[in-house]
Amino acid sequence: MNKIHIYSTPRSGTHYLESLISGMLGIPILETPFEERNAFNISTKELSIAIDEFNAFGPIDSKVCKTHPNWLFPYDTSIDASSDTILVDKSKYCDKPDRDMLPLIKQFTEANDYTIGVIRLNITEAVLSFALAYHNYRLDKSKTGSFRPPYKNTTVTIPMEDFEQNCKKLLAIYEVMISQTLIQCDKIVYYEDLSFDSTDAKLLGLTPIHAIESSVKQAKSKKITIANYDELYEYAVKFFTANQQLHTMSIANGVITDINLTNLKKGK
Repeated sequence: MNKIHIYSTPRSGTHYLESLISGMLGIPILETPFEERNAFNISTKELSIAIDEFNAFGPIDSKVCKTHPNWLFPYDTSIDASSDTILVDKSKYCDKPDRDMLPLIKQFTEANDYTIGVIRLNITEAVLSFALAYHNYRLDKSKTGSFRPPYKNTTVTIPMEDFEQNCKKLLAIYEVMISQTLIQCDKIVYYEDLSFDSTDAKLLGLTPIHAIESSVKQAKSKKITIANYDELYEYAVKFFTANQQLHTMSIANGVITDINLTNLKKGK
């Protein structure tokens, strides 16, 4: 079990888990080519070369990495029948990769020994974290504390207009994760079950080699770092309750209360 892939909804503890797995198994953390493609719009040809290099990494051939659904699956490009134009909805994803991306994702996933699926059931807290990360990123793109630890802990006010778009995008990411069938997981865990200590190795189905815990600590409460937290929280609870459409997922009071993960499970 040398190549470990974490496939996760955003803001669900992936940086913590990468650090934990890396320390306890003594393997390096690598950024996947998909993360770079998302940030720098790398062509599929360049991505193919990068995946080959990624899969062949290192003399020991061991690593831990992560991906999110929005890195792998394309925006919706439905056709408007009235005008024959392609509509690109940047708050909706297709649950199948496009023709160019499909073999590249297979090339990546087939090289992994063990895939862990991670989902945060409190989608309201997830979107607040998601919105804070994007807000801080827009304020200063040169800093890493927006998406990655050590996190920024200054208090900010997030515009409601931006937050509304964050809610649409995050719901779309959750929906594509549980409806796609290409990436399947050996183990599925919920963010809410993580203890943020060494016992999480067992939860992940891993046997530690070293007693080295994660160096990543949880960020401060969003009630502290988001000045208009109450306003955003109230909006998100109403939004997710009203807009969730999948029959495989139920949301009540801003929290996923029932979810069918059949499509995510390997060997179903």
